[in-house]
Amino acid sequence: MLIWLPWTICNASPDSIQIEGDSAIFDQGRRNVTYTGSVIATRGDLVIAGDKLTVALVRDDVDTIRTIGNPAKFSLRKTPADENSTQYAELKATALTIIFAPAANQLQLLGDATLQQGGNVIHSNEITYDLDAQQIRAEGRNERVRMEFEISGQESANAPGQP
Repeated sequence: MLIWLPWTICNASPDSIQIEGDSAIFDQGRRNVTYTGSVIATRGDLVIAGDKLTVALVRDDVDTIRTIGNPAKFSLRKTPADENSTQYAELKATALTIIFAPAANQLQLLGDATLQQGGNVIHSNEITYDLDAQQIRAEGRNERVRMEFEISGQESANAPGQP
């Protein structure tokens, strides 16, 4: 079952990341911050949620955000492709581990991964998604990759009145 976060919590600027959890530990030697307990990270319309979230820092900048959950969740409401459209394309993902690299704008889903946009769904053990290039790579490891595509605007070939 997929459960998604409400958009009302997405008030972070696209240029900053806000993270909340029940507790946080900054390990200066390892250059990371670990949050635990119902963790939510937001950046603009991007939301990451899980049980534990670790932010890896490089020169005081966020390098990666690793989130673990059962499952961890990622959602992003993209702006319309057509400026006349009011429809937003929602990207939703779940996995046991989600790694997000903000500078590269790349998402990696590990373990029981699902990526959904509209009616299109990809299930795999590992999914990597380049958000800028809109390229997806899925690997099944011991399982096959499964994709479901929504076909819109098509009438059924067996519809009444059709030859």
